[in-house]
Amino acid sequence: MQSNKEQIVQSSDSIGDLNLHYNNIMESSTISKTNANTQSSSSSSPTAVITDIEDIHRQAILDKQSTYIDPSTGFTVFTELSHLKRGKCCGNQCRHCPYGWSNVKNERGEFVTDSSARVVSGDRERTGLLVKRILNGTYYDIEDDTYCNVTNIPHDTDNVAEENSKQMNTNINQSKTPKHIKGEGKGGSAGGTLTSKNVPYTRKGDTGTSQLFTGERRKKDDVLFEALGTVDELCSVVGVVYAELNSSIEKQKASDNNSDDSNRLYGDLPDQLLDVMSRLFDVGSHIATPQKTTNNQQQEQATNVKSRNNSFHNHHAAVLEEWIDTMTDELPELTSFILPTGSIASAQLHVVRTVCRRAERRMVPMVQEEQTVDPAALSYVNRLSDYFFTAARFVNYCEDRDEVQYRREVRLDGDDEGDKGRRRDETNLLQRERVVVKLKK
Repeated sequence: MQSNKEQIVQSSDSIGDLNLHYNNIMESSTISKTNANTQSSSSSSPTAVITDIEDIHRQAILDKQSTYIDPSTGFTVFTELSHLKRGKCCGNQCRHCPYGWSNVKNERGEFVTDSSARVVSGDRERTGLLVKRILNGTYYDIEDDTYCNVTNIPHDTDNVAEENSKQMNTNINQSKTPKHIKGEGKGGSAGGTLTSKNVPYTRKGDTGTSQLFTGERRKKDDVLFEALGTVDELCSVVGVVYAELNSSIEKQKASDNNSDDSNRLYGDLPDQLLDVMSRLFDVGSHIATPQKTTNNQQQEQATNVKSRNNSFHNHHAAVLEEWIDTMTDELPELTSFILPTGSIASAQLHVVRTVCRRAERRMVPMVQEEQTVDPAALSYVNRLSDYFFTAARFVNYCEDRDEVQYRREVRLDGDDEGDKGRRRDETNLLQRERVVVKLKK
């Protein structure tokens, strides 16, 4: 009997960002599940050309590869090793998902883990164990039923590791996986030279290229990485503002004897900034997953997949507009350009605004020329700069700071230098008095 995952694969038009053309592959290749119970663990090279997809995948795992090239389409496909290194199901119905598509809703809108799952999505300890099995060549040495049985586990990402730990504790303790030896790590999930824990370096980018979520490698000065890097920079400077606001809140609490009112010094702004940083991660992920097309049919297919699995929702920009309106309603009417000053957090928000504009400029070619980024993501970043401008004013308002407005240069006429000097001093004094605006009446 076919598993739920196999049935979905055979009826699906397409199955995600890494397998946009899986239906074409199904028509041209026989995809059959290989029973690990009846196969040996030998890693010797096959004597004949491998044409079965599962056999190709198995050989790639034995070779410790994160990807392989599908012979029918020429597309790069992620292996279970790549998915296990991620640590959780990405929700894109990937071909070799070891998590049983646990983050994919079925036709009833429910999250159901497929019976073919090897591990529960989010269980970092177990996925790390399986990664080590692949790297030391023992991935297929163990019976399938000793991996785990992850069906019918509640779809609760907060408790998934705890639930899975209870269910698989016996299997993990009985595992005969050799202990990791420090110094053998190759970086990333394999560990480093002095630690077996996940490290941020992999050394694969030392030659000036980097890998996208699709498996494609590009030069690091590619227009895509320029956009991706600027969005990352934007997220980081937003984090600086968030830290500054929290610091001000803590100082206020100390002076107010831990009054609860101190937590509301900036209203919902700190929480909003956390949401903004998460959405910027989404934008970055969206940029790093370009949709590749080669003909009209593939264009149509990619568009359909994009709309379901890789789109950026329009409502995020609408939420920003609501936040802008709420803050603006508290502020006096804006009648002039303002100078980017005030409190440290307010001035930093103006820096954030300018970085945001640069990120938007970097994304424009991805939308208009390469057409690999959803226009909704560009709209969000465009609206985000308006949000940061309003937030800068709102922070000055919350801290009862003055707002300094721009004023044009005052030109003085007359022949008498002494008189001109006196009038210049008077004019400058008047100008300083009228450009400072109290935000709180």
